Amino acid sequence: MIIVVWRLPLSDENKALFERSYYRERKAREEAELLLENKTRELHLLNQDLEKKNAELLKTLKDLESVQKKLSKLAHFDVLSRLPNRLQFELDLKREIARSKRYGRHLALLSIDLDFFKNVNDRFGHDVGDGLLREVAKRLCSSLREEDCVARLGGDEFAVILTEINNPQQAKLVANNMIQKMGQPFLIKGHTVMIGLSIGIAYFPDAGDEAITLRKNADIALYNAKECGRNNCQIFTPSLRKQYSKRLGIGTELHLALERQEFFLVYQPRVDLKTNSMVGMEVLLRWQHPKRGVVFPDEFISVAEHFNLIIPIGEWVLRTACRQYVDWKKSYAPFNCTLAINISLHQFQHKGFISSVKHILQEYQMPSDWLELEITEATAVNFLGKIEDTLSTLRNMGVKLAFDNFGSGYSFLSHLKNSPVQSIKLKQTLIEDAHLRENDNLIIKSTIALSKELGLNVVVGGVETEEQLNFLRSSHCFEVQGYYSSKPLTVGQMTQFIEERNSKGL
Repeated sequence: MIIVVWRLPLSDENKALFERSYYRERKAREEAELLLENKTRELHLLNQDLEKKNAELLKTLKDLESVQKKLSKLAHFDVLSRLPNRLQFELDLKREIARSKRYGRHLALLSIDLDFFKNVNDRFGHDVGDGLLREVAKRLCSSLREEDCVARLGGDEFAVILTEINNPQQAKLVANNMIQKMGQPFLIKGHTVMIGLSIGIAYFPDAGDEAITLRKNADIALYNAKECGRNNCQIFTPSLRKQYSKRLGIGTELHLALERQEFFLVYQPRVDLKTNSMVGMEVLLRWQHPKRGVVFPDEFISVAEHFNLIIPIGEWVLRTACRQYVDWKKSYAPFNCTLAINISLHQFQHKGFISSVKHILQEYQMPSDWLELEITEATAVNFLGKIEDTLSTLRNMGVKLAFDNFGSGYSFLSHLKNSPVQSIKLKQTLIEDAHLRENDNLIIKSTIALSKELGLNVVVGGVETEEQLNFLRSSHCFEVQGYYSSKPLTVGQMTQFIEERNSKGL
């Protein structure tokens, strides 16, 4: 079959219609292609921007991670010493206790305080104090093994975990080594600084098998180290806990004693053997306990110092004694004797001590040379450099100064040549049987002779027998105090004592 296609020529109208349709389609296609190209370009730019944002986000995340690490370090490490802080140490202690329990090992916790660090800040400034803390941290680290832990808990408090320790004595050896290393002078910003360590040791598991118990018992041992004179270490034992609990009870009672006015003073005369006249009186503190009766200072003074009650108690003693002394002075003129009051190291170091003495003397219109402040020789030997400025200020005010309980002979006398101290009081144990013991006899006579050469007045306390009195006369020491002359007297008894002596012209 034959198919014949007959194509008629397009009319002008159809041709124009076709061309319009063609160009519309072409234009639409071109516009679509252009749109696609533009969208592709936009998508590419968006993708580039997204990649940039993603990179920025990754950088931000890394920066955030770095900041978090720094914050974590700040939260767990001490900036000054660069040691772990209290928070990190708690974690370390719990971890080491758990590890010791798991493997049946022992460890020791050392609670460490710098002795009288506050004095360094007060004397040299906080920059030197901060420098000292950094150097102390270095010396502590140098005393330990890599597997041990050391931290600064705050202020002048440090702590150490000794891992895999076989017995408490091994921990004590490490602690004594630390104390010895710390005994070497520090050179901080041109200043030579000396510092001591007090260390309490709690041995796991004997002193506790939980972190909180171990820390508490290490602190109790530390407290005992301070009570034993500082710059030493003590191992926790159950008996220390009993002592500590007892002292806490005394501390609470001392607070109440101040409020209830349970303290009272007694006065012991000081006599000149040449004239038999009273040349002074020593003020002695007593506590009228509601249940225990009269309590002597050696049972509570160290507790008062620990709880910082020695400052208000000491001020009460000074104020009460000066007021009473002025009353006697007014009532029984002429009354030429010195009022001697024992002052603790804590009082001498207290910032308000000088102003307190000035205020009390002014309040009672008491001439400063009527007052004599005594400090023990043991305190003077260890801390004279730290309180010398205070002593000099008191001396310049006219207050007399004395070293009490003196007994080291000339080993310390040489230091007194240029000191502001005017008197020494020999301790009682030196003269108990001095007339019978040749060595003590020689020590006392030599001390008296050398003291006089240095221009120091010598007083002997605790004189109880005529033999002691005769020995002192032969040694040319004429100022004595003790039961041979008079026991410590209450206000009423001292008033009667003064009246009787006045009536005899003494």
